[in-house]
Amino acid sequence: MLVFMKVKAAARKLTMKRRKSARGRPPAHEVAMREEHLLDVATEVFLGKGFKGASMIEIARRAGASKQTLYARYPSKAELFAALIERKAARLFEAIGPLGDERALRETLVHFGGKMLDLIVADESRGVHRVVIAECLEFPELGEIFWERGPGRVRALLAEYLRAQQKLGLIECGDPELAVEIFLGLLVSGLSLRAWLGIQPTFTRTPAQRKAWAALAVDMFLRAIEGHASK
Repeated sequence: MLVFMKVKAAARKLTMKRRKSARGRPPAHEVAMREEHLLDVATEVFLGKGFKGASMIEIARRAGASKQTLYARYPSKAELFAALIERKAARLFEAIGPLGDERALRETLVHFGGKMLDLIVADESRGVHRVVIAECLEFPELGEIFWERGPGRVRALLAEYLRAQQKLGLIECGDPELAVEIFLGLLVSGLSLRAWLGIQPTFTRTPAQRKAWAALAVDMFLRAIEGHASK
């Protein structure tokens, strides 16, 4: 009888523990899924209504979250928008992967360039760019957020890679930050303008075409810095 009572008490404690756990914080994968869903919904609202027209209350309602939960995670609309930019940058970095691990210099730059072009021509990216350009005069923080969390981080990543290659004696590019600006100018300047205007260039419609364009930009860049180094 005593053994039975101990087993029953242990079972009761286990049940209470499980109930308490169920009322606590949800599993990490569920939290991540909710976060992704929230950012997906926020992206739809920002792209559809612009930054000024987007409402935190509407975003919370569409996402099935409470207003208190949304503001606890993102105290302002600008911080929510920043999270969208960070997510896009994180996806780009994931697609690019570590620079220079196994690839040679040219192959690394072509890979980097191709992934950059894939991002630029994506519908969501073009929409976010339009939102920033349309409203950064009224909301200057948008431009700063976009640059720091997106293009600025991409440039820093590539500059660090070029700096490392230069230290190894594999390239002579002078100031890596300036070299990055030159390379990205060759790679994306005209393409990004067309993308923001909703124009799809015929020479970058497929991944293969984008990689070929990246290869052309890389070869021009490498020839330019080789010529500069030989003077």
